[in-house]
Amino acid sequence: MDRVDNAIADMMRARAVLAPMAGVTDIPFRLMARRFGCAFASTEMIDVNGIVYGNRRTFELMERVPGDSPLGVQLVGQDADKLLYAAEICEQKGFKVIDVNAGCPARKVVRSGKGAALLKDPLKLAAIVRRLVKALTIPVTVKIRSGWDEENLNCMEVAKAVASEGASAVCIHARTKEQMHKGKVRHDITRAVKKTAGIPVFASGDILTAGDAADVLAKTGCDAVFIARGALGRPWLFREINAGALSTSVPSFRDIKDIIIEHFSLHLRFYDEQQSLKRMYKHLAWYLRRFKNLDAVMKEYRRVGGLESFRGFMERLRLDGRRLVV
Repeated sequence: MDRVDNAIADMMRARAVLAPMAGVTDIPFRLMARRFGCAFASTEMIDVNGIVYGNRRTFELMERVPGDSPLGVQLVGQDADKLLYAAEICEQKGFKVIDVNAGCPARKVVRSGKGAALLKDPLKLAAIVRRLVKALTIPVTVKIRSGWDEENLNCMEVAKAVASEGASAVCIHARTKEQMHKGKVRHDITRAVKKTAGIPVFASGDILTAGDAADVLAKTGCDAVFIARGALGRPWLFREINAGALSTSVPSFRDIKDIIIEHFSLHLRFYDEQQSLKRMYKHLAWYLRRFKNLDAVMKEYRRVGGLESFRGFMERLRLDGRRLVV
């Protein structure tokens, strides 16, 4: 098995891969997922323009730390030259996989011809893959959707096209671009792509529990699942999937508080206090969303002004039945 095969095999052995999520899968979040058994992860989605033009914030997204490997990087762009330039830099930085985003449905992405807009031109996407595969020694994968809309479900055509140009795997979120994150995920389409692509296929979309992961793996025959929203406030989902659990278990409230404190401590390793408090806001809401009175707790959190204030907030945070009290 060569280097290319090794990286894809790592993803397949992982069974559950932490998916790229803009604004979410930073270093602290990835390390929390690793803590609970995530064996392969990706950076946030990175726009190639930021790499080409040397944007400091973009290069911060590409930083790597011990304990966060193997790690892939997802690039979004539509210009083959820029994608190749960015991919070569990522290869030099030690990333194990280059993932081309042809699935992001966000308006600001597709209106510039990136993300899911590439589904409209499979030949262009295939040509991009060909350029990358020819120049790189690490595997190139492609993230796709089922199509632009219900009248244009061309994912099998797209998967075959990129496979023919050397893509090592595809990951399909079986919703259309028009659906965004609404409506039903059609994993029957995932199964059809798996049967026809001729390369490893990873499934994405509404895999929120260990039971979901087991069900999708069984019904589609795909080679692994990508975990996105299911891991928000639940990094222990990877542990459940690895254990083959078919039902969801929730840690005790005391354990959840300890996990929140650990997550915040990781932020402090890489950001200052104010940045850490700001970045932790959404994670705190995700950790606590299963309990009542969340709005009042988040209002109180907005008054937290520093590390000592955060510690006091966490000490006061408790449960009264299912109701949060702080």
